[in-house]
Amino acid sequence: MAPMNWNKTLPCAWWFFLLAAFPAFGQDPCGCEQQESINICYLSYEDYCGGDLSTLACQYSLDGPFLQPGLGAKLLNGQNFGPSGIASCGVSFKKLPPITGVETLESCDCDIVFVGQFPAQSPSGALDLSISNVPDATLGIIREWSALCASNLVIVTQAEANPWGYITENENINPNRPAGVVSISIFDGAFGSLADFQQGGSFQGVFTQTPPTGAEILAEDALGRPTVVLDEATNDIILADIGILCTGAAGQVSQGGAVLNNNDILACNLFALGCRIAEGVLFTDVLTRICPGDSTLLPDGVFVSQPGRYVDTLLAANGCDSIIETEVRVVVTDTTAISPPLCEGDDFSITINGTIYDRNNPVGEELLQTVEGCDSVVRASLFFAPLSFDTVRVSGCRGDGFRLEVNGVIYDEGNPVGQEILANQYGCDSLVTIDLFFEPQDTTVLDFERCEGDVVIVDDESYEAGTTTALSLPVGAGCDSVVIIRVAAHPLPEVAADSTVEVNLGEPFAFDFGLPPGLQAQWAPAEALSCSSCPAPELLPGQFPERVQLTVVDSNGCASSYSISPLYICNPYLPNAFSPNDDGRNDRFYAYFACPVEGFRMDIYNRWGALVYRSESVADGWDGFFLGKPAPAGVYAYVVVIQENGREKTITGEVNLLR
Repeated sequence: MAPMNWNKTLPCAWWFFLLAAFPAFGQDPCGCEQQESINICYLSYEDYCGGDLSTLACQYSLDGPFLQPGLGAKLLNGQNFGPSGIASCGVSFKKLPPITGVETLESCDCDIVFVGQFPAQSPSGALDLSISNVPDATLGIIREWSALCASNLVIVTQAEANPWGYITENENINPNRPAGVVSISIFDGAFGSLADFQQGGSFQGVFTQTPPTGAEILAEDALGRPTVVLDEATNDIILADIGILCTGAAGQVSQGGAVLNNNDILACNLFALGCRIAEGVLFTDVLTRICPGDSTLLPDGVFVSQPGRYVDTLLAANGCDSIIETEVRVVVTDTTAISPPLCEGDDFSITINGTIYDRNNPVGEELLQTVEGCDSVVRASLFFAPLSFDTVRVSGCRGDGFRLEVNGVIYDEGNPVGQEILANQYGCDSLVTIDLFFEPQDTTVLDFERCEGDVVIVDDESYEAGTTTALSLPVGAGCDSVVIIRVAAHPLPEVAADSTVEVNLGEPFAFDFGLPPGLQAQWAPAEALSCSSCPAPELLPGQFPERVQLTVVDSNGCASSYSISPLYICNPYLPNAFSPNDDGRNDRFYAYFACPVEGFRMDIYNRWGALVYRSESVADGWDGFFLGKPAPAGVYAYVVVIQENGREKTITGEVNLLR
C-alpha cells in the first residue's frame, strides 16, 4: 500500500501569475488532461474549525477522523487508484493554503477540490449544519475555479453547497437508489455495481432546493428526493450528506484501504468518476427505439437487436475520451382489443383502416403502425347484449306495511303488480315484472323497556334493547301467528367526566363535572371525599386515591360508570430574590417543594444568555458564584424542569441577586 501523502506541513505554493482573462459564461472544455496522478486538493480542519479534532465540527475534512481512515485510505491505496489499480488514475492529496483567489487553486495544480464539511457551532455546543465555517467568499472562489473549465471538479456537500444554489434538509429516507436513466452512473463503475446504499449518522440529507441552471440527479432516497447530483452549470458533484463518504458513527464506509461494502463501492465509484471528469472525459446518453426484430447501429459500428444499455468509449474531436451510453428499447406492439359495451338494437359502428365494424360485422383484425413506424395489430370484437326479462315475486302478510320501491314507483298491498325497465349487468334494458302477494296474519306484539346494552329473555331467547324481532309461527299459509318482540332502549346517562384531572396539592379541589339534574350520583372511595352522593364532592386533605369512581343513575334506572385518575401536581415555591452574604439567611436560591418529584433540573442564565448555574438535585441551590467568583448583583433568569406523574413540566422566571 502506498504511503499516505497528506501534505499537511508543506502546503502547495499559493502564488500564481494571474490568467489573462477568464470566460464570462459557460465552461471551457479545456482539452484532455491525461495524467498519471490526479491531485485532490482539500480544505483542512486546521484552517476552518479551530484545529481541535476532539470537536465534532473538525471531523468531516479529508484529514479528519471520519474520512481519513476510510475514504482517504482507499483513495491512496495503489491497488484501487493508480496504474496497477482498479481505477487507472493515481491520486495524491494536497492541503490547500488560505485561498485568496482562483490563482491559489491553479498554483496548487488542483484537479479535484474536496471541500468537506465544517459546520458552525452554537454557544451551547450544538452543531448548526445549515451554516458553514468556510467563508462564502472562499466557497465562491472555489466555484469560480470550477466554472473556468469542465474538467475542474469540485466535490461539495450540505451547507458548503449553498453558493452552488443547493439547500439541504435532514429528511432522507433510506435506502438511496439510482435515479433512473442518467448520463453517468455512480452505482455502476470501476469498483462494481450496487442496487442501493444507506446514509448514516444523525443527519441524513436530501436536496429541497436545486439551482435554476439545472442538476442531473444521480441518486435519490426512498421517496424519490435527490441526494447526489451532477451540477449542470459547473460539472461538479454535490452530495446532500457528507455521511455518504464517512466512516464510524457518521457513516458506513469501512476503515482501511479495502473495498468491502456498498458504501465503499459507491465512494470509490464516485471518485473514479471524478478522475474521468478531471481528465476531460465527455459523457453522452442516447435513447434509441426499435421495432421487434429490427436492429440499430451503435456508435462503435456494432448492430444490436436486443434491449439494454450499451457503453462505447470513443475518441472525441478534442482528443478526450467520449463515453456514449446507448439505451435500446424495443417498441411494444401488443395486440389491442376494442370491445365497447353495446346493447341489442344499438346503432353502433366503428371504422378501422376503412373497414366498418357493426352488429353485422362484429369481429376482425387490422394492421396499423405505431408512431415509431412499427406494425401493431388491432382486433375489433363487438358484443351486442340482448334484452333480459325477470320477475320479482314476494309473499307477505296483510297489514305488515311491506312495500317495495322500483324506479320511484311504490308497490304494496294497494299496488302489488307492475312492470319496470332497469339496466342489466351489461347496462342494457331489462324488463322486470313485480308480483307481490299478501296473506292474512294474526299478529301479537310484546313491548319491553330496557336500558341500552341490556337484554330481554323470552322463551329462553335473548333480545337486545333497541331491537324489534318478528317471530313467525306458521299455521297453514304461514301468517296465522306472528309474534313481534319490541324492546325499547333507554339511553344510558352521559356525564362529561374527564378520565384524568389535575389536582394541585395544597389547594381545595372538587370533582365537579356539571351533573345534569335528575341524576343520582354515587362516588367512591367515600372515605377520601366530602360526601359520596352529592353532585360535586371535594377531595379531603391528606387523601390521595389512585382512582375515583363515579356512578350515575337516571329516572329509568339506567346507570353509567366513569373512572377518574387524579394527577397530583406538586408546584415548587421559587423566591424572587436572594442575598448570598453569608448572614445565614436566604444565602442560596432554592426551588422549594412540598412533595417529592421524579426528576429535577434548574438552569440559571445571566442577562447575556450565558449559563451560570445548573443543578439536577432539589437539595442544591445557587450560592451566587460563577466561575469561582461572586456573580454581579442583578436579575437572572431561571428555567426549572421537573418530572412528575411521568410528564415533564417547565417553569421559568427571574430572581434578583442582591449584594
